[in-house]
Amino acid sequence: MDASAEPLLVGQRLIPSETCSLSECETNCVVPIQATVRFSKGHPEATIRTGKIAVNFDARVVSVDDQPMHLTGKEYAILELLALHKGTILTKEMFLNRLYPRMHEPQIKIIDVFVCKLRKKLVQATGGDHYIETVWGRGYMLRDPAAPVVKPRSG
Repeated sequence: MDASAEPLLVGQRLIPSETCSLSECETNCVVPIQATVRFSKGHPEATIRTGKIAVNFDARVVSVDDQPMHLTGKEYAILELLALHKGTILTKEMFLNRLYPRMHEPQIKIIDVFVCKLRKKLVQATGGDHYIETVWGRGYMLRDPAAPVVKPRSG
């Protein structure tokens, strides 16, 4: 296959070439590309830990204190995105683009619903620790509850 016929990953959307079907591209290209992107962002390991939580990207498993926890596909996708960008504020639009890449997106309020359910599961599994912080008017951020909170200086 020549370079011009290879599929392209645009944002989080895979664009198949004339010689590669979408299902072939998803099977053969997306996982290696995601691993490459993860590595380039400073996450060479397949697992990112935040406090008691471990997100294993290769196995698509979340565990708390080495005990697997059940998440829906959407909850996992939200936590995966938060883990990849730990300490960074992610907008609701970013979550919508990740959760609904090839279809008409639902109302943005659905992100609040998914985050609320995910938070409840994490709080229960971690014994009351709060990992997902709401940054009012901006979005959500994953943080280690044991880490000190750094407040921005007013100036």
